[in-house]
Amino acid sequence: MSYSYEETSDEQLDIRDDLEMLRDALAYELQAISQYEEHLLYLQNEKAATAVEHIIEQEKEHVAELLRLIQTLDPVQAEKLKRIL
Repeated sequence: MSYSYEETSDEQLDIRDDLEMLRDALAYELQAISQYEEHLLYLQNEKAATAVEHIIEQEKEHVAELLRLIQTLDPVQAEKLKRIL
């Protein structure tokens, strides 16, 4: 979304701020998944590996939830995601 300063309402600024935070959270979740998957390669204990696999699945749910929120707040990005998913 691009708005000139004069055209940007308080609500639009709030949405833009929310989107920035959600996108940051999404990046952190994706990074966490990558790190957990890397750790999984080296874990020897089956219980530990199972626990990390469970955590990875939870992180993936977080990614999906964040993407849904971003789509709700940014119709342009929602349309782009529809085209590629």
